[in-house]
Amino acid sequence: MKNLDFYHLLLLILLVISAGVYIFYKIKQRMEIDTFIKVYPGVKTKMSMPPKWLLSIRYTLYVIVTILLAIAILNPSFSEEAGVEEKSVSGVDIVFLVDVSLSMNATDALPNRLSRFKETVLRQLPALNGNRLGIIAFAGVPFLYCPMTTDIAAFSDYVRGLDVDMIPNTGTNLKRAFGKAEEIFKSGKVLRNKILILVTDGEDIKGSTPSKMDADILIWGVGTEDGGNIFYKDEQSGVSGFVTRTGNLVSDKSNSELIRTKLDEEFLLELAAIQKADYSNISANPQSADNLLQKINSMNKNTSSKLSNLFKKDGYQYFLYPVVILLLLDMSLLEFLFKKNF
Repeated sequence: MKNLDFYHLLLLILLVISAGVYIFYKIKQRMEIDTFIKVYPGVKTKMSMPPKWLLSIRYTLYVIVTILLAIAILNPSFSEEAGVEEKSVSGVDIVFLVDVSLSMNATDALPNRLSRFKETVLRQLPALNGNRLGIIAFAGVPFLYCPMTTDIAAFSDYVRGLDVDMIPNTGTNLKRAFGKAEEIFKSGKVLRNKILILVTDGEDIKGSTPSKMDADILIWGVGTEDGGNIFYKDEQSGVSGFVTRTGNLVSDKSNSELIRTKLDEEFLLELAAIQKADYSNISANPQSADNLLQKINSMNKNTSSKLSNLFKKDGYQYFLYPVVILLLLDMSLLEFLFKKNF
């Protein structure tokens, strides 16, 4: 049924009630006349009444017509057909390439580097409405975490779910991450106008510099050059603390074994030069992330795309045609019989 919505169901209810009230009124009227004739039998010789069997045929016909009209309103479909739907697109495709290695839990950007990115992008989401958004998370290996979507609410849930525990592989393989982004760009899942946003602290990724990609690229650095300790909480054991070189968790910030991770801004600036990308440090200046909105406004928007879909064919005509035939039968043959029997 193609029309299972509130308005069509309301129309269906009104049709059934109207037909029921009309038939009930006519039957009640005939019963009152029959009762009157029983009380005053002499009246029957002075008036002409159609036979009950003819009225029964007419009321049965009205019931059938009502049922057929009700089904026609719901518009059942008995087959499908291929079609092309023209869909207007007013924005661009934006892919966030987000570093989720352990160093993104460093506390030099409060509450931590990854959370700073989340706060930044969630603040921008209302202005990003109308664009398609996706996320590739990466550490030692990359994966498509959030497929391309225009659903801002769903995308925000994906952003909030980002965590350093998502990928067990340690390290940061930027070259493989860019390769995954390029694979998505070439798959046809994104449109002509696209932006790639790399979000990372640049930690431990020298020697894996990717080649120039065919996309507009922004690089958002998170962290400070002074660096910070990595805070981690083991959700299974409940133990939390700062990470040491031996992999232990301690609460003492003065422990000489603590890992101190720093933003490698020099490397990120070199990468920006290779990729012809715009670089900004969203830890030092969160408002610098607005270069994304400026980039979108400066681009030609994707104007349209054609989507091939299967459409359910209308089936209301199979029930509407018999309605017309039955009503013509009522207005011609039954009307003739009524006049003949008066």
